Amino acid sequence: MRKTYEELNNIKDKYGVDTLWSWSRYYKYKTSPYEYFLSYVVNPKVKPDRDDSIYGASGGFAHDILEKFYKKEITYNELATEFDDAAITLEVADLKFDRSNEEKNDTIKEKYMANLKHFFKNHKPITVKVDLERFITIKVGKYIFQGYIDLTKKDSDGNFIIQDWKTSSIYKGEKAIGEAGQLILYAEGLRQLGIPLEKIKICWNFLKYVNVTTELKNGKNNIRQIERCKIGESLKANSKTWLKHFGYSEEEIDDYIELLITTNDIKCLPKEVQEKYIIDDCYIFVDLTQDLIDELKEDIVKTLDEICDIEERYKITKDESLFFDSDESVDKQSYYFANLCSYSANLHKPYKKYLDKLETKKNGTDMFGGVGSDLNDNETDDLEWLNSL
Repeated sequence: MRKTYEELNNIKDKYGVDTLWSWSRYYKYKTSPYEYFLSYVVNPKVKPDRDDSIYGASGGFAHDILEKFYKKEITYNELATEFDDAAITLEVADLKFDRSNEEKNDTIKEKYMANLKHFFKNHKPITVKVDLERFITIKVGKYIFQGYIDLTKKDSDGNFIIQDWKTSSIYKGEKAIGEAGQLILYAEGLRQLGIPLEKIKICWNFLKYVNVTTELKNGKNNIRQIERCKIGESLKANSKTWLKHFGYSEEEIDDYIELLITTNDIKCLPKEVQEKYIIDDCYIFVDLTQDLIDELKEDIVKTLDEICDIEERYKITKDESLFFDSDESVDKQSYYFANLCSYSANLHKPYKKYLDKLETKKNGTDMFGGVGSDLNDNETDDLEWLNSL
């Protein structure tokens, strides 16, 4: 249950602070100082003028449906129905995946919704007791954070697992480590409650993907992550190998493979081939270390010190340019500003300045060097704006 305004004030009094920070507030400044300024600093706060992005809304719906299920407010069979209802609401609202390209928007929407629909029809329920939206406070230097953990649970080895539901694109390896900040922060909160670091694990469940364990002909297993809408297409080569192994004719194999691709479901395959696969929800874990915790806390303190310093200077000067994003930062996140930011260029002045420079360059006056030169590449490759959803 969410804390009341009075309860939050009591927490401030307990720690002797004026502000309870949140991950979203810290992350917003890291993403765009000027968006932070419009949201938290200027008085009165500036109301967002863009509410047509679908990512936040769809992620919110997904979280709400899963929370209702694990609170036993709906049954497993109602998960898909609840999602269908949410999808209709999103369709009526005409929210966008891509604000500037209708064809691209429709392509993204088709895959995105197909993936989520598959999840809510095939989700593998967690069988242990779960704690939902657990409130937690975390001390980082002189700053106090507050937040709500999507889900916590204990595994059979007594480990405390912090889990976040994610509707964004998957990330692994170094990318996963770089995007695990919120999970790491919450893990530090559990540690401050007395839970040993070695007993805490952090992970995401990426709703658009499955973990597929495949038995190979050499007897070894291969595990990979596959988009839910591409299960059939991704498994056709291996399925064909096993169908040949079990003696099916070329005509039978062709029919099975066609069914596999059409239905996107291994249940169309013979039983002995189905048994070569294990399909689970897509859990991605990040190894939690003291170094990761220390690095994050160091960056938080540095960033919040910077924020507080700039806010104090703004109180004296009223100079909003103190919060201006650099051209390089806007250029790097051009897709975010075009498609996800809740403020348009009419209100987000650094973004407007950036677009004006692009227009000047387009008209043949190259007085700003290479500003915006990689905009098209960023539209497809730099999707960091999805990671906080």
